Amino acid sequence: MKKMLILLVMCTSIFACSKDKDGSSPNSYSPGDVVTVDETVMYTGNSTIYDKALIKDYVTRRGRASSYILDATTGSGAHLSSYTLEFQGEKNVLLGNIKTEIISKSDTLMMLAAVDFTEDSPKPNTNVADSIMNLVPLGGPASECPTYYTNPCKYRKKYPVRIVNGQYYFAYVVATATSTSWKPSPFGVPMELTELSHLQGQTMLFDRNVISKLSQESNKDTLVVQILRRPLAKQ
Repeated sequence: MKKMLILLVMCTSIFACSKDKDGSSPNSYSPGDVVTVDETVMYTGNSTIYDKALIKDYVTRRGRASSYILDATTGSGAHLSSYTLEFQGEKNVLLGNIKTEIISKSDTLMMLAAVDFTEDSPKPNTNVADSIMNLVPLGGPASECPTYYTNPCKYRKKYPVRIVNGQYYFAYVVATATSTSWKPSPFGVPMELTELSHLQGQTMLFDRNVISKLSQESNKDTLVVQILRRPLAKQ
């Protein structure tokens, strides 16, 4: 009986030592405040543009889009989604309060997928700009569910974690998309119609396949993208 009591005390001590003083796990990480912002890039159906002045003028003219793209250059992570990261074994990871598992890992990227499936109801009639934006996230529902716009479909939400020199980073995409077309008017003069769509703050990677879907014919499509990284510090 005495031996069992000693063993129980030892086990309790080991468990206590496995936690930090604040109760967190030594395999837990939290996001920092400073964000690294890569160069902003503009894509059209036939060109890739890096001219900062041209891009700034474009997003400023989009009105609300400027708050998504230009504010991301401040280096603050306040406008981005924020999760803690806790490894709970070889494959299981608690992302905030979301149960995920590691589905792939390399020296530069760890991809997490939600354990539970999400089911989307049929989407309403979506304009061209929204359709473009739905294809921006790598592994997003529009790319995984063939019936994304017509019938309910199930998918597992993906959460990428960048790895740079052994340091974990959350990856983000901040983007704005426009699609401009000309419609007939009662006065016989075509009217310019521009559709807009914006994306900000979710943890995701950029799917470059969307670039090949941008049109410069009847619809002129433009996509502006920023890639961001936010470091994760061990708690």
